[in-house]
Amino acid sequence: MKHTAGIGLTVLLLGSLVVSLSGCLNVDSADVPPTNYTSNVLFVDLANSGTAEAISYDTTSVGTLNYGGHSSLITLPSGSRRMKFVYGSAVDTTRQGFASMVQYTYFSIFEPANGDTARTYDLAGQSYTFSSAGVKDSAMVRIFNLSDDTASVLSGGMDFVLGGTMVSTGVTFEQNSGYITVPAGNSSYEVFATNADTTGGAPLVPTTTLSNLQSYGRYAVAVYGNHASMKSLVLQEH
Repeated sequence: MKHTAGIGLTVLLLGSLVVSLSGCLNVDSADVPPTNYTSNVLFVDLANSGTAEAISYDTTSVGTLNYGGHSSLITLPSGSRRMKFVYGSAVDTTRQGFASMVQYTYFSIFEPANGDTARTYDLAGQSYTFSSAGVKDSAMVRIFNLSDDTASVLSGGMDFVLGGTMVSTGVTFEQNSGYITVPAGNSSYEVFATNADTTGGAPLVPTTTLSNLQSYGRYAVAVYGNHASMKSLVLQEH
């Protein structure tokens, strides 16, 4: 019997350390890693509005993205930043908090409740440093369901096959599989509708190669678009 195994798009501070001391603190101590007060952000545009998206924070331009495109890894000051997204005649502004020493993947997507006329924005984050370095000669991969399609074939979510193994089932919109360990080098993934009986078992995303996965690297596969022409995008998160 299948069960839901999705994990929300939340900021994960792995291996964080809180220190509360009176008196002097030796910042050179190997036991107390210094905070660098910056954050890294990878911006991704997965909202097909027929126009490019210009992104900026405070008064600094990040650049312009087309549908299915992503930025390079941007370093910006941690804290509360004023985000601005411009696409066509629409302008979205918001205050976004970024934690120090956290790397984010920042998705622009459509929200079904808006009837695909306005965008929403999702963050997925991880610490620069991890509580576990990972497994030697292996990489970590997580797969996101970012398709806003509400068709009945997707009502039960998505099933993800990674490296030939079913790793998550029933992953709903704006959720992800969590990190899965795969061998470094080349692997593959497939995506199916959880309600496979309505699609005859044909994959939404057929077998797709993950090439040159680096040892200890962390990757995201974003699945998006309409179920009849589903797309996927591989992102290196770390």
